[in-house]
Amino acid sequence: GAGCGVAGCRRRTPTALAPTLSLAAPSSSFAAGPELSVFELCADGRVTPYQSTLTSMHTRLGVRLSARDVRLLRSSTPVLAVRPGFVLFDLGEAKGVLLHDRVVMVGSDRQKVRTIGEEVQHRLDALSRADGAEEYPFEVRVLEAVYELSFTLLEQSLQRLTGLINDLLTALTDSSPAQSDSRRGAALGQLLPLQISLNDLRTRARRLTEILQEVLENEDELAGMCLSLLERRKQSVPPAGI
Repeated sequence: GAGCGVAGCRRRTPTALAPTLSLAAPSSSFAAGPELSVFELCADGRVTPYQSTLTSMHTRLGVRLSARDVRLLRSSTPVLAVRPGFVLFDLGEAKGVLLHDRVVMVGSDRQKVRTIGEEVQHRLDALSRADGAEEYPFEVRVLEAVYELSFTLLEQSLQRLTGLINDLLTALTDSSPAQSDSRRGAALGQLLPLQISLNDLRTRARRLTEILQEVLENEDELAGMCLSLLERRKQSVPPAGI
């Protein structure tokens, strides 16, 4: 059938704490300049960091990103898009291109890209050692690792914002003489921006779930996501004329 185990991905408890990264205000575009930082992680464990433009990555990866793909990776909109031979993803801090034998994380901040890439590598190693891991192809394990990391980062930011909002609410309801009207006014002024950020985080978390569900419910896209299976089929087809 078309399924390659994606629908059967098992949710696991994260094996390590995610790096502390701010998710409150994701960049809507990469920094000025043509080159981006890339963290390439291969299925055999090899890691290669390098610099590249999105439009020239096809020379290394063997796939060509369309102008639309480049725009998607440059936006802040969550994306999980199945393309011929690869999957394009942007889950917030984790964004890049997934192939049957490697995943490349991209971004404008070299240290952040490396931190995200190393965390994905750590989670992928843990998933690969788990019982029954051989049942799942590389791309399924990568997607699970990337999704786990993305939701962990969202949860960290959610907890941080919730704590700030609770502190402000405490200040607003404090009737002690030391709590002046000016302090209450300052606390009230901070409350609305924090509430907006909190709602934004919840919206983004909901959207990450929705884009995965949309792929899983589309038979063509689900089949296209089976990158390892498609690659094996391609390798087994003899050249024309033989």
